[in-house]
Amino acid sequence: MYLNDEEKSILDGKQGYLAAKCMEFLVAYGEAAGAECLVDIDGTVDIHPGGNPTWVPDYRIPEEEIYEAAKRGEQFKVPTFSNKPTPGFIIDGCEGCGTWPSGDQEYCQQRLKDMEPLFQMGMIPTFSCDYYLTASYWPTAGQHCSWGESSAIPWLNAVLGAKGNFDGCFQTAYLGKVPKYDLHLDENRAATVLVTCETKLERDMDYDLFGWAVSEKLGMKVPAFMGIGKPTVSQLVKMNSSLATGGQVRMYHIPGVTPEASSLEEAFKGKKPQEEMNITDEDLRRVYNLVNYASDENVEFVFLGCPHYNIVEVQQAARHLYGRKVKADLWVMTSPQVYSMAEKMGLKDIIEKSGAHFMSGTCAGELRGELYPYSVMAMDATKQNYYMSGHLYPRKPQIWYGSQKECIDAAVTRKWRGEWR
Repeated sequence: MYLNDEEKSILDGKQGYLAAKCMEFLVAYGEAAGAECLVDIDGTVDIHPGGNPTWVPDYRIPEEEIYEAAKRGEQFKVPTFSNKPTPGFIIDGCEGCGTWPSGDQEYCQQRLKDMEPLFQMGMIPTFSCDYYLTASYWPTAGQHCSWGESSAIPWLNAVLGAKGNFDGCFQTAYLGKVPKYDLHLDENRAATVLVTCETKLERDMDYDLFGWAVSEKLGMKVPAFMGIGKPTVSQLVKMNSSLATGGQVRMYHIPGVTPEASSLEEAFKGKKPQEEMNITDEDLRRVYNLVNYASDENVEFVFLGCPHYNIVEVQQAARHLYGRKVKADLWVMTSPQVYSMAEKMGLKDIIEKSGAHFMSGTCAGELRGELYPYSVMAMDATKQNYYMSGHLYPRKPQIWYGSQKECIDAAVTRKWRGEWR
């Protein structure tokens, strides 16, 4: 991989041990990915803060080295936002939730304190998988970024028109550089598959199922969508999340929505589609049946907020819960920023008066071994449904999937009554 003179000097240690260590990672990563060079990040970075904000153990940056860098006054080169912490823990609302140690306020406060060196280096504490909704600072079309979350990467590429892959980490934030491959290259961003939706998408759940059905067939190909209506922000987030769960779609085009696709012709950069496919009602039904792998209707635990609920979704949940009492454990998860807004609006009080738990900062799946050993669960996200079964392995929970209302009704009655539309 080609390095310019500045990058060679970093690799040679002329800008310090930590910079050299970070460059070693970027070179190894770039060569593995087939990148010809690095590109300067002129957009933003996100990292999963916590025990290992690097993903690759051999190139882990120990907490002591981060502490020393912060002590020296070093800063991240580009605006850097925090994704959910890893390992996961609850930021707000941990009291009485029944999990340990995340149910202990002192433990959660200590975890936050441990991240102070990252704050000092410039990491912004959004602490959310959809931090891009509350970040208050977005990259613009064409800027190079380094993000790392399933719902975030399609948002970055398709909604904002910026450029990036799944690689947000300490090293890219510290050096302000990332290997230039895949979606950093214009030729890889053009649509190659025309996807026509032949069923009406109306509810959030419809877009969630649609995203899975598409990505399961496409893998990593870039589609252009026709016939999907005008999705809301909530529906785009749901679709983006499932696009990167059922498969690995990181980029798509919606003519008139995606910055690079004012028309279908522009989405394909003037070329004809290499493939065409239709998504039908039967495709959505098949995914619905796939993610409903439960037979016992006696629901013990309901989780809402994957990706983290925005303020409108919290508001909808509060309306469904108003004046009701839950019999099953119900968690409603959001970002710390939305948590604060919901508190001011009285939504937190409504949710908690029902007996549900209102929280921020993580998701049930990321708590893994901490979660109470429920046997029957319900949730409104294909992603959380899929992740939960993997994170709890070798346990085999039964999990129901449905709309927000169906999940809340299950929490209130302790019975699953969701059904295909």
